[in-house]
Amino acid sequence: PHYLYSPRELTRWKTALHETMKKWEGMTEENLIRLVLHEALRIFVDRLVFAEEKEWSEEQLDDLARTEFNCGDDVLRRPILFSTYLNSDGLYVSVEREELRVFVQEKLKIFYEEELAVHLVIFDDVLDHIVRMDRVLRQPLGHLLLVGASGAGKTVLSKFVSWM
Repeated sequence: PHYLYSPRELTRWKTALHETMKKWEGMTEENLIRLVLHEALRIFVDRLVFAEEKEWSEEQLDDLARTEFNCGDDVLRRPILFSTYLNSDGLYVSVEREELRVFVQEKLKIFYEEELAVHLVIFDDVLDHIVRMDRVLRQPLGHLLLVGASGAGKTVLSKFVSWM
């Protein structure tokens, strides 16, 4: 596949960093590096199709972070997840996967009772998709294209994320 990236992607990257940094008092260097990587993963790597391309891109981003920010592997540990869900002030902050899983499962119980009687299993990939979808839907004029097999849960998951 051939991927086209334009200055628009760099602008999105800069805008996402700016929007987060202007609201986050006391951001540490580690948080900044992880935010830069998170946004790069979302804007550039999420578009890639093949696993080899994604791995290569992640390695390039890690090398870039080590070179430019002089950081260690502890800062680059995966997963890198940012969300507003676990922060009472609505800040876009780094979250741990298990904390996010507990929060999402609690919200899913309410969603199941109030909105749709559909059971979702919250495994790691679903959490990753929830974070990605939420990030996009919170942006002005945010939109996304969900591609996958019929019955895989795209519609239910998008309704759930929008509801949250």
